Amino acid sequence: MEEIWTIDGDETSWSSWADNIALAPASSFMMELISANKADCQGWALDIGCGTGRAFLPLTEAGYQVIGIDPTMSSIRICQQRISQSQIAAYPILASAAQIPLPIQSISFVFAISSLFHLSLVELTSALKEINRVLLPGGKAILHFLDLEDWRHTLAKEIAPEQAVVPSYRAVITCFCSQEKIRGRINQAGLKLTGMELKTNSTDAGQQRNWLAYCERLSP
Repeated sequence: MEEIWTIDGDETSWSSWADNIALAPASSFMMELISANKADCQGWALDIGCGTGRAFLPLTEAGYQVIGIDPTMSSIRICQQRISQSQIAAYPILASAAQIPLPIQSISFVFAISSLFHLSLVELTSALKEINRVLLPGGKAILHFLDLEDWRHTLAKEIAPEQAVVPSYRAVITCFCSQEKIRGRINQAGLKLTGMELKTNSTDAGQQRNWLAYCERLSP
């Protein structure tokens, strides 16, 4: 087996979690990744699935101007509130990762944490191609996936990939992939995979297993 797809029919399980962290700062997980990828020169960072803008401040402190995309208006409104309070150079846009409304080769750094594995198969395939399209030659991306053995795949009903709801934000879809499946998807999108790192976290319920894929846009 190379992947597992699940769907949680209880929308409140997602919305209640999102409400609880709406105004929270960036997690230590986010901070660590951003601090290790500071801007070499002034450029744009794209925060995919930006939610309420938790990564905006550390991204600007790392030297980027920031664009965030998220498909839910409630999140965009909280982003705008956060930007106003912090006075940071960040611009949230209501959009899907499957159709990024930005010009070709316009982004230096793509930050896609806790978002790609919640896309349907058709959206995920499109999103990876869109990431490749908007990255500058030599531009970098950090893409977050969940491993097949992550215990969280037991939390919801398993489905076939083609049964995933489109658009995916209307249901809590989660995809768990093998390392080779992740590699294959990245290669198919035309991105150059420069490294993969497995981050684990043990809980009473089981082990969380997070894959970080470090990618670049191939120079033409």
